[in-house]
Amino acid sequence: MPPAPIPPNETSRLATLRRYSILDSFSEPEFDDVSALATLICKTPIAVISFIDQDRQWFKARIGVDLCETPRSESFCAYALADARTLIVPDALQDPRFADNPLVLGDPNIRFYAGAPIIAPNGHVLGSVCVVDSQPRDLSPQQIAGLEALARQVMALIEARHNLFENQRTVAALIQSEKLAAVGRLASSMAHEINNPLEAITNLLFLCRSRASVPDVQEWLEQAELELRRISIIANQTLRFHRQSTNPREVSCLSLFAPTLDLYEARLRNANITVEKRKRAHALVECYEGDIRQVLSNLITNAIDAMPTGGRLLVRSREGTHWPSGRKGVFLTVADTGKGIDADTQKRMFEAFFSTKGNNGAGLGLWMSSQIIHRHQGALSIRSTHGRNRSGTVGVIFLPLAEATQPAEPLAAATV
Repeated sequence: MPPAPIPPNETSRLATLRRYSILDSFSEPEFDDVSALATLICKTPIAVISFIDQDRQWFKARIGVDLCETPRSESFCAYALADARTLIVPDALQDPRFADNPLVLGDPNIRFYAGAPIIAPNGHVLGSVCVVDSQPRDLSPQQIAGLEALARQVMALIEARHNLFENQRTVAALIQSEKLAAVGRLASSMAHEINNPLEAITNLLFLCRSRASVPDVQEWLEQAELELRRISIIANQTLRFHRQSTNPREVSCLSLFAPTLDLYEARLRNANITVEKRKRAHALVECYEGDIRQVLSNLITNAIDAMPTGGRLLVRSREGTHWPSGRKGVFLTVADTGKGIDADTQKRMFEAFFSTKGNNGAGLGLWMSSQIIHRHQGALSIRSTHGRNRSGTVGVIFLPLAEATQPAEPLAAATV
């Protein structure tokens, strides 16, 4: 049988097809539904969504046939690549292009074929939505129009699928970028914390060298040893802060708050900020602790930035019910007595790349924090007062308890 002509734009056509990453993808119900509609519209036992690769035709969806691909040399759809028009073959045995085709002479014994081209926005034909019968026949104009509409719908599905994957890759890249920025902020805080004891050790060792006969040398050496231990503690706190297991694990609210606050001890002290703690939650929550500490770190650094001349930082934990979802869990609160957030900023503060810090902020902190909490099936809310007489901001994280610890029915009298 004569081979189908190779379109002149074959190289760029294949590049377009592969850009959509549709070949060898898993079954998807949206495409299966199109195949089902094709059989109903055209009243045929077989319908497939076929894409023409370099040496094969591959079926994204199929009804009435078990094959998932065939050689391109046996493809009816390959003949539609060049002219981008619906191909109709009323009787394949009477058509010299297909009379000796293995798919005609053997299973599935094709006699009738109709294929509407799947056309990409750049004009390249990627494949066809086609219907097949083992009896010679034809289609009405309305059936042809329906088949062509389905082909356009398939292209729309491919575009939507591609855009979704691109958005997911973009989100993943942004999350990785913010994680790197968070690591940088941690490194900066750690360097600041370590610098003070290092300076103290340097001065103490200088005194020891210059006054070796002085009895106070022993005391200075002991002080130097204490400062070295402090450095070790800071390093361990940083490692604990960023520790992340491959699976979520049960942790206490204290183990989430304590390492984060310890890292910012020097900044809080230098900014004349008093920390008030109130622990009421004793239940364990299942989470990726490194991610949750990153969210707490973001809320705490925002609070510190909002109180450049000092103030109060309140951190609290309590158990309760998240009424919108009816789930039991713990609430982690970070509140400050800073300058507050104006109404316009509050409307946009969870947008990616929105920042009020100029070159000092990428505008991803709160956006990424909301993404992290969403993945934990929790909730993140921020409310703020911005005025002359009273101002401040309260950030609240809700983390649900593990399913095994959820009550069978919501408690009507539970206190939030």
